[in-house]
Amino acid sequence: MITWMQKHRKYLIVTVWISSIAFIAATMVGWGAYNFSSSASNVAKVGNIEISINDFQRQYKDVYNRYNEQYQKVLNQPLDEEQAKKMGLENETLQILIDRALLENFAIDSGIRISDEDISLELQSFDIFRENGQFLRERYEEFLRQSRMRAADFENLIKKDLLIKKVIDSFPSIVTPLEQELFALPNRLEDRISIEIIDNIGLKITDEDLQKYYNENKDNYKKDREFEVEIIETKVENKEIAESELIAYYDVNKTNYTKDGEILDFNNIKDEVKKDYQKREAQKDALKTYNDFIANKISGAKITISEVDINDEILNAINTTKEGGIIKPMFDDDKFISMKIIRKLPQQTKSFDEVKNILKSDYEKIAKKDAIKKAAESRINVFRGQDVGFVSINQTRQIKNLNEFEMQQLLSKIFTSDSKNGYLLLPNKAILYKITEQRIIDKKIDNKELEIFKNIKYNLLERAVLDFLAKEYKIINNLKKDS
Repeated sequence: MITWMQKHRKYLIVTVWISSIAFIAATMVGWGAYNFSSSASNVAKVGNIEISINDFQRQYKDVYNRYNEQYQKVLNQPLDEEQAKKMGLENETLQILIDRALLENFAIDSGIRISDEDISLELQSFDIFRENGQFLRERYEEFLRQSRMRAADFENLIKKDLLIKKVIDSFPSIVTPLEQELFALPNRLEDRISIEIIDNIGLKITDEDLQKYYNENKDNYKKDREFEVEIIETKVENKEIAESELIAYYDVNKTNYTKDGEILDFNNIKDEVKKDYQKREAQKDALKTYNDFIANKISGAKITISEVDINDEILNAINTTKEGGIIKPMFDDDKFISMKIIRKLPQQTKSFDEVKNILKSDYEKIAKKDAIKKAAESRINVFRGQDVGFVSINQTRQIKNLNEFEMQQLLSKIFTSDSKNGYLLLPNKAILYKITEQRIIDKKIDNKELEIFKNIKYNLLERAVLDFLAKEYKIINNLKKDS
């Protein structure tokens, strides 16, 4: 991660404002429910550097987006929060921030200083603020307005980045001839393998099997949560508004109507401005109603709502509001909603009959995987398999009956294992493999490989330095283990 930051540091800093906006939006929709110690004002403290909750949220959003992109490429489906938690994205996020804080502490204690001139020169080098080679102050100020950041905060981010960069730049980047040989060895090693694919396993699933599985996992089959609430709605009225009022509203809020950094002309977005104006007027009425609601001057309709019938923002507000509490007006579709939480109903478990079909599908996946695993373990030392020839860790030739992801998983398993025979267990199949021959090919190191070797050495040095600094600076982690 630090290596990536060194190479893309300008991109990293310029896009911080995007993360800032994303953080604001994320907190509104309940992005990532984290469990911090109740007395903590920050996520962690490393030496003299505090890591704020805001820092954590911004970095988590970046980590989540990177994993989500890869997740969709491989599995063709988005990454959800539950899976992200299982994958440990929270801990990875915190580790990135701790590593940066360690380097920042070290830079400061080593006497490294960043001057106002350094910050100014770095700021003026960003292409986003330049035109025809010249730095435009007004572009910078517009950027700050759009990202809702103070100049001092943004320039402090630049300062921190420059501090870390000076430490990173001190790491040696030369790879010696002996190191080149050692690094190149895995890429020159080839194994001749035979494989056998186990994917056709007959299963007989009985109702007794399903009942047992249900009894052990019934907590995973819950009905949608429901809430008894008293609700008041304020709809956005589609009424005519004098153009002079719209223009006055547009003049005050024109920075909200931009494209590619340019403010859009009123006449081209009149309908959008009108909708926003109507929404603001409805919000004013909703706030007046809310105040009367709190003062018990008016009452709402008492209904029971399900979590699937409300948006994430409202659901998050309900989850964080105690029974008897009143939630401020929140926008949903074409209306603002104020509600009093009367009772949060206990979440019910679905009966066996209600989830029998889902149970069968879930159980079948687990049973099939277990059956495939048993079959693989029983055949690991006796199978003959199909000879697929020599393969390497960087294999590009496709192996018959394996897709690219499966092939890369298999190669990784083979070249990181010290066993001649083995198997790779995948969700719907197992791949048995047997190494029948090995060889080392004579291969010249090209510039691309050399760059990879430099990164490997760099990462090893980086990790060694960070491990050393972790012993030198006290790390206080306020992110609870059970979060």
